[in-house]
Amino acid sequence: MSEENWVSKIQAHEAQHSSQGTQDGVIDFICENIEIHNNFCIEFGYDSTSWDVGMPNTKYLVHERKWDYLLMDGNCHNPEINLYQHFITSENICELFEKYDVPTEPGFISIDLDSTDIWVTDAILKNYRPSFFSVEFNPNFPIDASMAFPNDKDEFWHFDRVMGSSLKSLSMMAGKNGYSLIYAGCYSTAKHHDAFFIRDDLVNQSYVPPLEAFANTHVPLHAVCINGREKIYLNYEIWLETKDLEKSRNAVPKSWKKNISGTFFQRLSRKRKMLMHSIFQRLGRIRRMLILKLRSR
Repeated sequence: MSEENWVSKIQAHEAQHSSQGTQDGVIDFICENIEIHNNFCIEFGYDSTSWDVGMPNTKYLVHERKWDYLLMDGNCHNPEINLYQHFITSENICELFEKYDVPTEPGFISIDLDSTDIWVTDAILKNYRPSFFSVEFNPNFPIDASMAFPNDKDEFWHFDRVMGSSLKSLSMMAGKNGYSLIYAGCYSTAKHHDAFFIRDDLVNQSYVPPLEAFANTHVPLHAVCINGREKIYLNYEIWLETKDLEKSRNAVPKSWKKNISGTFFQRLSRKRKMLMHSIFQRLGRIRRMLILKLRSR
């Protein structure tokens, strides 16, 4: 039986057991308040080969609630914990779900690819109806920015601000598939940037906050982009209207791109840091070579 107006109480139940941030408490509280058709969870990418080393969103469900599960990652593989190595795309994700017998209504899916998350999630929701799911969003964008990472398997995270899609674009994608945004982590309190979505028929008439309620999730994260890759982003709102890649890219306001590329001085500072790092690496290699030569005499 769900609590009255339970969605508004999610933040009060944030708690960290094994997840990177406070996702564990959020997931547990959602499970207490909605109907779960299948106690089965899926997580990708899972960046470890062990339950003990990684910080998964699904460990609490598997170990404490005894759910069945599937883990996938582009680099890690360990069949002993149901972890399988696959390069995940919007084209192959449903085939992979079929391969590993994922039920059509799994309880929970955790998605964290740092790139094409929005397109992979959209592909899943066309064939699978999880009770709820989470996707990591890019907090560098303000709440009104419908910025989407391109659906391109050759584009990936370069450890800067070009990563994933904005919260608004994810909310729009979820909405057209029958899901509502009910919670988004703010790093200052939750130590994560995961957005949680519940299937509309499971919200149980609880209050669903408007998108603007999550404006505080907009914070700078990672180094600014200095190679012009902010140009790969699409205006997701225009994409939904036109399905035209060029129009969607041209419709991205410069102010949104600035959240990725930063100011002139921020870019200059990063270039200096990268140069100094390169110099120190070279000096280190020279030092090691000199030491080896001296030892060989």
